[in-house]
Amino acid sequence: MKPGLRFDLLMKKYLFILLSLLVLLAESVNVLAITLDEAVKRAIDVSYPIKEQKETIKRTEFSYISSIDPFLPTVTIKSGYNRYLYGAPITYSSGFAPLVNNEFYSSSGTISYRLFDGGLRFAQRQGSFSLMSREKEKLQSIRNDVLYNVRTGFFTALGKRTVVEKRKEAYETTKRLYDLTKARFAEGIVRKSDVLQTEVRLTSSKIDVVDAETDYEKSMEDLKSLLLIEPNEKHDVEGVLDVPRLSESHESLAEKAVKTRPDVIYQLKEIERLTSVYKEKKSSWWPKLDVGLQQSRQDTSFFPNNREDTVMLSFSYPLFDGVGRYYNMEGALKDVSAAKYRLEEIKRGVRLDIIKAYKDFNLSLENI
Repeated sequence: MKPGLRFDLLMKKYLFILLSLLVLLAESVNVLAITLDEAVKRAIDVSYPIKEQKETIKRTEFSYISSIDPFLPTVTIKSGYNRYLYGAPITYSSGFAPLVNNEFYSSSGTISYRLFDGGLRFAQRQGSFSLMSREKEKLQSIRNDVLYNVRTGFFTALGKRTVVEKRKEAYETTKRLYDLTKARFAEGIVRKSDVLQTEVRLTSSKIDVVDAETDYEKSMEDLKSLLLIEPNEKHDVEGVLDVPRLSESHESLAEKAVKTRPDVIYQLKEIERLTSVYKEKKSSWWPKLDVGLQQSRQDTSFFPNNREDTVMLSFSYPLFDGVGRYYNMEGALKDVSAAKYRLEEIKRGVRLDIIKAYKDFNLSLENI
């Protein structure tokens, strides 16, 4: 063989090996492994329900800040121009000569403050605070749901990947047994029916591998959807399926859950908010007391000179304004009672969920 031809063949061989290595490297780079911690962190960062609830919390925080307004004094300024078309007032000069002026300018400034309103301001502020706290508990509940869905999706995909690996091992074992049976049939040791039976088991094992791979791909698509990963991106899960341990009884777990579950705390905050609404309705039965300081000017010139300083103290109470005050208060009280019954129903459901999950956990351990 000529030296030049030998060199060309050697270079082609090296290029083929290099290209094969690059293809394998590209495939390994494209398939990214996702750990549980990475999945949880990404899910918290990209979850749309969490982002939506955070915006809702900001709105309630702004509402709570604005609820301080009734506790602050009110400052008002006003100016005006009046022209009488008929019946202008008569004024007198220093010489007691009557003067008729059709135009008047006025200006005034008032500082007012409500001294007593029957607890309306406190109830409104407490209601705003309870609403803000309730939405924060809802955020924690949404976060728990996101974490549960991500962890369930992750371990489902991890379990199905393990199933794929086990079924591939079973397929390889069946294939070796099939090859051995064919060889023994060629030697006349076994019958044709034994070969056919082994071939059927091999086909079934191959179908099981395809089904397992399909289920694994579907579970990965579910996980990628939760993590907002594009479907065309190749990812894999990486982790260990450990056997969990649980040392507490279902009674202690249930009692802990009814004290810490976000949906229970959410309902408690809702009861606080509805109690504040009841106090708002109840405040309408109390009188209102206001105090104010006013300075006013009225004259025929553009900058009026006649100054008047006034201190005002007003007391108001509606003796009769219909039956709405009573029935609105009673309706708000019924809302509080209904919310308390709802709380007890939530606690009952929490205890039932704990008992079911506890039994499912123990049954799963027995089946491992």
